Amino acid sequence: MRVVIVGGGISGLFTAYELWKRGIRDIVVLEERYLGSGGSTRNIGCFRSSFTSPEHVLLMKRSIELWLKYRDELNLQLKQSGYLWIARRLETLDVFKKLAAFHGEYGVPTRVVDPDKAEQIQPGLNRKAVVGALFDPTAGRMPVLENIVKLYLKLKSLRVVFHFYTKVLRLHASNYRVKSATTSRGVVDGDVFVVAAGGRGTRELLSSINVEFPVVDETRHPVITEPYTEVIRPALIIDWDTPGAPYVTQTEHGGLIFARNISDAHEAPITSHRIDVIGTTIKPIIELLPALRYVNILRYWIGYYETTLDHHPVYGPVQPYENLFVAAGFSGHGLMMGPVTGELIADWVLNGKPSIPLAENLTIERFKTGKLVKELAIVG
Repeated sequence: MRVVIVGGGISGLFTAYELWKRGIRDIVVLEERYLGSGGSTRNIGCFRSSFTSPEHVLLMKRSIELWLKYRDELNLQLKQSGYLWIARRLETLDVFKKLAAFHGEYGVPTRVVDPDKAEQIQPGLNRKAVVGALFDPTAGRMPVLENIVKLYLKLKSLRVVFHFYTKVLRLHASNYRVKSATTSRGVVDGDVFVVAAGGRGTRELLSSINVEFPVVDETRHPVITEPYTEVIRPALIIDWDTPGAPYVTQTEHGGLIFARNISDAHEAPITSHRIDVIGTTIKPIIELLPALRYVNILRYWIGYYETTLDHHPVYGPVQPYENLFVAAGFSGHGLMMGPVTGELIADWVLNGKPSIPLAENLTIERFKTGKLVKELAIVG
């Protein structure tokens, strides 16, 4: 069996790795540009299972278990230092209490903390602006590029074939099976096809076989500072009550990354920089952490949240085709879901169903039936 994977980001890599571990030896990965050139290397490298839907919580919890397993198996780097969700309003604490109870039902030990405890978790927090917080101790962050390269080198050593700078132009199908892919470097045949090409890329490619894929690339504008000694203790601090949920993290190299959901034109060019981004993004975080007013900004870049209508990924088979599968539309959470994505897609390819039954709620069919899955925590 030859499996052709379209997309050389974290989803495509972990899908290849899981398939290889289950005995598939003929795997080809096609990537339009370079390794992880889409969202996989443009994100902040954080992970969590503290979401608001059962689907996200269960899948993310499993993904963290797999990240920890692969940390040893592949010599990856990651650290569980927690997420701190800040509440500025008393009514938000009621929401956090309900979320903590909900998470506890699935074995995720989030807890609500008072301002004193929040300041212990993050020294220097402005207690005048904080009424409490939700803390997720299982969340964390990782050096993105280092881990992706390690996974890639492992796959290369297993003789998985990679073709970079090879754009897949269209798929060809007959009798309800995809037969081949026309690329910028010729035609590639396969027995199974997995499309994990980000948001717009997946949408455009599936349209070549008359499949409508409901995803839009939403622009994000992260800002990074020069490096400092450790300033931010948790993996991520999120200002829940400020519109756009601004947040801050600190990389393993010391740079502080700020980001915020800012209204922007969908699918704006990757070069569409805005002069208002830095102030708009950083100001609310400085209110929470006054010492950060002295940091020096180096640059900012643009990435995308490949967003579906319900902010959940699209997994699994693509009807009416018997040998076509998709893993895309992660709404900003593709990196953290990488390991569970590989596991679930391998399940579908080899067993016809996912090992986590709740994942069946996330197939493309939900957009036809209207059974969308609600998620509120779309950040970091």
